[in-house]
Amino acid sequence: MSTSSAAPAPATSAWRLVTPPHPATLDDPEAWAYQGIADVHAAAAVVDVGNADGAPTPIGILVGMNNQAYLRKLRQVAVVDTPDGPRVVGSAFMFLHVRSNPELAIAFVAVHPEHRRQGIGSALARWTQEAARSEGRTTLLAPVDFGPLREGRHDVETLVPASGSGEVPANLPGVRLAQKLGLTLQLVERRSRVDLPVLPEAVSRFEAESRAVAGDAYRVHTWTAPMPEEWIEQYAALEQALSDDEPRGGLEVESDVWDVERIRGEEAATAAKGDQYVVTAAEHVATGKLVAMTMLQWNDLKPEHTDQQATVVLKTHRGHRLGMLVKAVNLREHARLRPAAQRIYTWNNEENPHMLAINIALGFVPAGGSADFQGPL
Repeated sequence: MSTSSAAPAPATSAWRLVTPPHPATLDDPEAWAYQGIADVHAAAAVVDVGNADGAPTPIGILVGMNNQAYLRKLRQVAVVDTPDGPRVVGSAFMFLHVRSNPELAIAFVAVHPEHRRQGIGSALARWTQEAARSEGRTTLLAPVDFGPLREGRHDVETLVPASGSGEVPANLPGVRLAQKLGLTLQLVERRSRVDLPVLPEAVSRFEAESRAVAGDAYRVHTWTAPMPEEWIEQYAALEQALSDDEPRGGLEVESDVWDVERIRGEEAATAAKGDQYVVTAAEHVATGKLVAMTMLQWNDLKPEHTDQQATVVLKTHRGHRLGMLVKAVNLREHARLRPAAQRIYTWNNEENPHMLAINIALGFVPAGGSADFQGPL
């Protein structure tokens, strides 16, 4: 959902909702829609979040729409007609889990800042409700992204989930729209950023301290694409463990399904988008099993930043500093592979204090987040 309070466009443009065409490639004339969706999300993110680092790329949208085995995706766009053809001014995007959460739809709405307050966001939100109902879904989840909260501001009313962890400004348009749909705040996720380079001596110190606690019971493995066949099954099990254990606050969401087939599909999609990654995993020497891992992923279309993906430590192996160990080693390897990167982003539920503490120790600072609203259709 859009979260900006930007001023309305100087003139109201006639707009209409359409289902975007799905092109074979980005060279196809019908690729205008995916390019337009990417442009809308980038413009919205600059206003709502402060930068467009996390906005999707056209190739990312195309590849995502080509891969629907585990997550079906539905899209709708608002367009205005111009002499050069339709121009996208708003976008709605819906996830539908295929192998879990049969009642759930997850919806995102973005409107270009120059075309806000014209009813576009409300129309796209109504489309998400209608489309979800037509798919037999009974619950809607709508994340609302927001930028860094200014410290010392006491004049802005905030919403807090029932757990009491995290807050979001109540006056954001995306928050108001979610509430208008009858949704309530269930979880706040923190987005954090660390500026690079992280001092090598600090990374080395964290690694050394963690290795001293882990001892000889564990050894680390680091790899880049493609995923080693010897580890792919265990890697899928770690992704499943993360899905099972992640705090959800008041969200009514089941664990998603992660298996070898899905990891191979994700690997193919990663390559198709031009993404690259580095993984560091910890092996329990006595059993030969992977018990912890972390991944950093990036795309050269956005050379300035990298995104932290999954980080997990199995419950039975916590308390050995494995989370810090794999993250420190991965940061060191990332610095070698991508020395020009300027920042890394990571996401954590506000109800996950252990991983938040690791990130804070590594130098991550709050950079906004996402407020998850959920309710019945």
